Amino acid sequence: MSRAPSPIYPNPPFKGLAFANSNRDGDGVSLRWFLGVTPDSTFQVAYNIYYSTIREDVFTEGIKFIVIDPAQTDGYVKGLTPGDTYYFAVRGTLYDPTLMDLSTLPEVDGCKVPAEGMLLSDITDTDLVIPVSDVDLFPSFGLIQIGAELIAYQNKDLGAGTLVLDGYTRRGLYGTEPRLHTTDGYDGVRTYDNPFVRIFRGFDDGNLSVVLETIKFEYPNYARTDADGYRTPTDLVTTDLTSSEADQVDFPSFDFAGFRRTDPVALLRGDCVGSYYGGEHFCADGYGGVGNRTRGLGIDDFNNQREEVLLSLTGEPVVLIKRLWEGIQCSCVIKTRETPEHRCSVCFGTGFVTGYEQYYNPRRSDGRILVHFDPAVEDLIHMDAGLESEYKPNSWTLSTPIVKDRDFLIRFNKDGTEEFRYEILNVTRNKILLNNVGGQKFAVTRIRKTDPIYQWRAFRNTATMPSTLMTTIGSVSGPGGIPPHVHTIVVNENTVSLVQVNQTTGEAQGHNHPIINGIVQTAVGHSHDIILP
Repeated sequence: MSRAPSPIYPNPPFKGLAFANSNRDGDGVSLRWFLGVTPDSTFQVAYNIYYSTIREDVFTEGIKFIVIDPAQTDGYVKGLTPGDTYYFAVRGTLYDPTLMDLSTLPEVDGCKVPAEGMLLSDITDTDLVIPVSDVDLFPSFGLIQIGAELIAYQNKDLGAGTLVLDGYTRRGLYGTEPRLHTTDGYDGVRTYDNPFVRIFRGFDDGNLSVVLETIKFEYPNYARTDADGYRTPTDLVTTDLTSSEADQVDFPSFDFAGFRRTDPVALLRGDCVGSYYGGEHFCADGYGGVGNRTRGLGIDDFNNQREEVLLSLTGEPVVLIKRLWEGIQCSCVIKTRETPEHRCSVCFGTGFVTGYEQYYNPRRSDGRILVHFDPAVEDLIHMDAGLESEYKPNSWTLSTPIVKDRDFLIRFNKDGTEEFRYEILNVTRNKILLNNVGGQKFAVTRIRKTDPIYQWRAFRNTATMPSTLMTTIGSVSGPGGIPPHVHTIVVNENTVSLVQVNQTTGEAQGHNHPIINGIVQTAVGHSHDIILP
């Protein structure tokens, strides 16, 4: 029988491993590869996972894992050494399920472990019993490779530790030559490094795409080592206010409907035109319970709502960058100097790796928070180094997110360009009735643009980041049909459900598809489904 074709791909240049990303736990990586399709119904698609710490040995070390689900395009590899750099590769492969039963192989984290053993005694080119070590790891029937020969066995004898062929010759499959094999790796023509008996790797696509990744610890996982520093288990410098912040998250937005005034100015001024504060919840037309009506004042939510309304009129959208007070200690903090370097490009003077983390406001598509800045004097003062701009306005914002001393804000001009960065100097938190938290007041100071904090990279506006979805593979068989292909779908950041998608797909193979309420419509004799990320 001639060699089977390798898997085909909707976009032929893109095959093999797409990317490898550390799981940030110092133990493993996540892999994603391109989807392959079988051109022959006799064969089934699987994916062979290779890796090594040596670039040249990625494929020669053999298959480490097998993914037998033909629709699966991601996987996990664990148990790797922290700090080591590994080279990863994935090859799509075809195998005949009537000759190989890969489903009974041992499984680890959704991946099959390929069986492998040593040849225990010499065999001739006609022997039908093959003695192998670890025979219990092999499937009940399968296709094995010894040297350059492919052999199909029909069952195994656990007591004798052998793989057994039936009465029909199943030696030398797929055009290979039956040969003798000795325990030192000799097959009558050449000597192999090791006389391994391995599960056949299938007819793989032969791609050479290799991706390197370092196994490392990242937030929120930290390793306590001399080389990487240590993890501070608790914040020893500032007050832990996470429970207060969690209590304020996701308060409902003011709806400006029903008994409430639709004019925020009139509402905040206290004008009354036959209504009352508090409004009415759960009206008869829905909103949580037909016939259930509740009136009254929920002081905490309503206080937050009115503050948010006020900030929408008088506040500015700014980016909040929160200082780290725990984490991996930066290498600039050494035994002879326990204070960090002010101009360190790794910790930015905080003492902890990366120094800061950006806060993304889930209530706004741009990810910013609203802050009101009081009028303040902007002055140029004489310093030893020359003129210095001094500007220290008082500010306030909502009770969530919690802001702390040494966090900083990025303020913007009217045209969207960055104005200055401001460091928070102090925070005053007040409490209203019934122990509820009110707004936060704080003073900020303008940071000179020569300060290293301006080198910290931040996303200014997440609202301009569309995402791309993919469809499943579709095709039309027969003469004049359409080869296997996928379509792309670009959606904006406000799309949170497939039913909101009403548009057309991207073009592929000379056509596209309309999408109605998240369902890809049939076009030119076929359709697709949308793959969720």
